[in-house]
Amino acid sequence: MTKRTYYVNLNPTSMEDITTSKINDHELIEYEIEATEEEITDLQQLLLDVQKHDMELADLFSFRHFNEHFTTDDSERFQHGINQVYRTIYELGTPETKEKMDSMDPSPITNDE
Repeated sequence: MTKRTYYVNLNPTSMEDITTSKINDHELIEYEIEATEEEITDLQQLLLDVQKHDMELADLFSFRHFNEHFTTDDSERFQHGINQVYRTIYELGTPETKEKMDSMDPSPITNDE
């Protein structure tokens, strides 16, 4: 399959945003990747799954965030998912993306779960 260039937006309010156009916004957290359509579909699903465990978005107006057991489990699932997102972006990333991620401290791809 043919790989195309995509840009992944990891801002909390629109984490599932994957585009084929670079957005020139210095406040945007965006990573350039090269992926097949199947890899993009898998990444989009992973991003949507991670958002399901984002307490701030999903449970803002519910009382579930007062349940400590629920919030701890949900937080752990969110962290596990976001770690997988970063690993996937790194695997699909362009050399510039890999360099950018390697220079981050702490590195998002070596984050212990």
